[in-house]
Amino acid sequence: AAAVRAALPALAFVGLADVAANGTYAMAAQHGPVTVAAVLASLYPVVTALAARGYLKERLRGVQAAGAGLALVGTVLLATG
Repeated sequence: AAAVRAALPALAFVGLADVAANGTYAMAAQHGPVTVAAVLASLYPVVTALAARGYLKERLRGVQAAGAGLALVGTVLLATG
């Protein structure tokens, strides 16, 4: 029970962040090109890996860092046309 209570702030943050992400995706899909919103939404694994790095001090393996870098480069290339 104590472990659950200790985790509640983090769980609440994750829930609020998820609701905010879904809401902003819905707004972007209504007011702009869905392709751009979809590409940006597909970057969530990169954000998760960076959060694990920042919060849990996890290290990315070389192949993971390369994948994140390539995903970001691909996003920029798609956004610029």
